[in-house]
Amino acid sequence: MNHSDLKIIQGCDLNLLLSLTVLIEEGSVSKSAERLNISQPAMSQNLKQIRNLFEKPLFVKHGQGIKATEKALSLLPRLQEWLEMSSRLILQKTFDPKEVNGVIRIAFIDSMTAEIVPQMLEVFMLEAPNVELEFLHKPNNMFSMLESGELDLCIGGTELPPANIHGRHIRLERFCIASSPDHPINQLTEPTLTDIFSFDTAEYSVSSAAEYQITQLAQTNNLTRKVSFSTNSMLVLRHGLLAGKHIAFMPDTIINSPYWQEKLAIINHEELPQVKSTLYWHARVHQDPLVQWFKKKYLLLTHA
Repeated sequence: MNHSDLKIIQGCDLNLLLSLTVLIEEGSVSKSAERLNISQPAMSQNLKQIRNLFEKPLFVKHGQGIKATEKALSLLPRLQEWLEMSSRLILQKTFDPKEVNGVIRIAFIDSMTAEIVPQMLEVFMLEAPNVELEFLHKPNNMFSMLESGELDLCIGGTELPPANIHGRHIRLERFCIASSPDHPINQLTEPTLTDIFSFDTAEYSVSSAAEYQITQLAQTNNLTRKVSFSTNSMLVLRHGLLAGKHIAFMPDTIINSPYWQEKLAIINHEELPQVKSTLYWHARVHQDPLVQWFKKKYLLLTHA
């Protein structure tokens, strides 16, 4: 590093970079002040000084708070990397999950319970015995819960996240048609879209992005989708299909399991959409070593 660069850094309060990172992640002066355990006026003063460090504006007013600009968001990954490196340098300590006490709150669609819970509990009992796992059913307001800290991770969503939510695609799900074996659709050799949308359909209300694409498929082909049964529970959906009136559009990662195949009839149709299933977390926990450790373990277990 040359002399002039050293002089620039010497004249900068590096604590401002910490404040900047937290402000981008929280999008709120008051929440940022609370997180750093300083007063709101002190954080406001930090914000004023931050504005003097950069040529382009980093925040704009948004309602009663602030919103990070594209310039600020572009800085966030490098700021987080800098904080992580600083933490490792100062603490000189390798993360050991066996020494950690804490709670990880995870939300996922209930059909993934059999896949995730036993495996993760076994891993945590051996490798992180003092960490609690709290599993929640995937809520419709998952992004606001991630933002508020009520959730640390959400697994299996298909929605486009806001700027302060990180997402990693974990699998590509192709949608199929599931129904009772006695349903009339199973009497058709190669059902067309017209055939498919002539039947009453059931909607899994948690999977809003995928269900939206199904509805759009019908509209694009000048057809109407009739939804007369809706639920946010896969268990309820499965039993509802067994009643024999409805068909449902389900990802192959779910209906390929024996639990679904032993009772339901499955039809593959090339015109049904493919949707990327995503793992979400808030920028606040992006460098949290425990959350990062959990993510790596989950991705290894699922071969993502």
